[in-house]
Amino acid sequence: MCKFTPKKVPNMYSHVEKLNLLTAIKIFILWSLLTSTAHAAEFSEEMIKQYSTTDPFSFILMEFGFIVILALIGHALSKHYRLPNMLGELVIGVLTGNILYWLDWSPVFYILMHLGDAGTIFKSVWTSHLSVAETVTHYYVPNQSYTKEFVDRLAAVFTSNQSPGLVLLGVALWMFSNFGVFLLLFKLGLETKTEKIIKAADPLAFLVSVTGTLVPFLLGLSASVWLLPESKISEHIFIAAALCTTSAAITTSIFSRLKKLHTREAQIVIHAAFLDDIFGVFFLSYITDIVLGETLNVSEIIILFFYSSFVFVGIIIAGKYLVRYIPKYYNFDELHTRILIPILLVVIVSWLADLFGVGIISSAFIAGMILNNMSDKKRLISALITPLEKIFAPIFFVFVGMQVNLQQFVNPEILWLTIVLLIVAISGKVFAGFVTKQNINRLAIGAGMIPRGEAVLIFISIGKILGVIDDSMFSIITVIVLITNFVAPWTINRFYIIKSQDENFVIK
Repeated sequence: MCKFTPKKVPNMYSHVEKLNLLTAIKIFILWSLLTSTAHAAEFSEEMIKQYSTTDPFSFILMEFGFIVILALIGHALSKHYRLPNMLGELVIGVLTGNILYWLDWSPVFYILMHLGDAGTIFKSVWTSHLSVAETVTHYYVPNQSYTKEFVDRLAAVFTSNQSPGLVLLGVALWMFSNFGVFLLLFKLGLETKTEKIIKAADPLAFLVSVTGTLVPFLLGLSASVWLLPESKISEHIFIAAALCTTSAAITTSIFSRLKKLHTREAQIVIHAAFLDDIFGVFFLSYITDIVLGETLNVSEIIILFFYSSFVFVGIIIAGKYLVRYIPKYYNFDELHTRILIPILLVVIVSWLADLFGVGIISSAFIAGMILNNMSDKKRLISALITPLEKIFAPIFFVFVGMQVNLQQFVNPEILWLTIVLLIVAISGKVFAGFVTKQNINRLAIGAGMIPRGEAVLIFISIGKILGVIDDSMFSIITVIVLITNFVAPWTINRFYIIKSQDENFVIK
């Protein structure tokens, strides 16, 4: 038996084009570093005043364009190294955000890095009689040198004359990234035929999916309570939930690169991951409702579960009934009606979800599920939505990456917490592979369930904005998402080879 070497996937770029692409990326990064270093020394009050005299929208467009450039570079890197697009965009966001934050080139990157703190400060200012400076010192007691430096810098940023422009910028970028979230979930729902997936799924996939959700949740809850004893139980629940879901898209791409999509192990993992995607969205939405409502009593949690399920199912059934009448009005205008009706449906479902108090994290997904019943129009809707999703989804991933503060990991407590939660995230999924008792490679199934993806990033982004988790925990979970996506393919490549007489994995 020989070691399996994945066949190279044909690439749209020639060898020369790849070299030119990488050279251009290197030049861009080098140029950014040089200009950042040069301008960092010149940053002054005069430079700050430009933010208040410049048209806010032009400033927003400039930063929007910068993030789009980063998304393009991240996409090119993903293509070159045959990684999911999300990873390249997330990594380029992390690197660029931290470089520009450390160089202190602009207060923009300081705001982005501390967006959770910014939300807390302005929420307090709007709801109390305290000034910005008083609020900052109220929330962050400068009892140590590094805390005092942080408080002084935060107060300086939020009390200067460029603060209104920075707030508008933060809100605008947050809105752009949230468009990406909604379009991403909508497209996922549109392309997910729940009934067919459940019917076609391997019976073992249900067991793997449930185990791979509950075990990381329970282990994560225990680890969070142990390492963060002073945190609220709602935060413990939120952290544990963030470790649960598997990314079906990334898992599928891993087995596809290995040319193993048709093996029993791959089919079980992919089916389990798709079940995770379907039920994970509702599970995370349900957890958000529990945390925000501080519903911590067991009886209240059970009541909320049945209530949420009833509302979700009711919206889906009503939507699938009413959607039958849409085709009559769907051809009035090719340029407007065809794209406005799906967007309108997302808005209506989001409003209903909010009205019934079950959150809106799953509303776009539900809207997609409703419209996937229009079999004759589904491809057309997908073709119209996809260009928008391709614009705004990468912005979301870059935006998330730019909020990850790598400096936090110098702190031994943060580093230790990251290591423990990473072990929980990996071991919980690997354990899910071992609940199967048939003659298949259990470790291959567990390794395939490791990658986390879009659902987790959306979940923690909402949690950060709502103040459920802080900047440190946001950075920790995002780094865990990144690491799991590199651990899974490495594990499969390192520990498995192909048996010549069949298509099953065997341990090396």
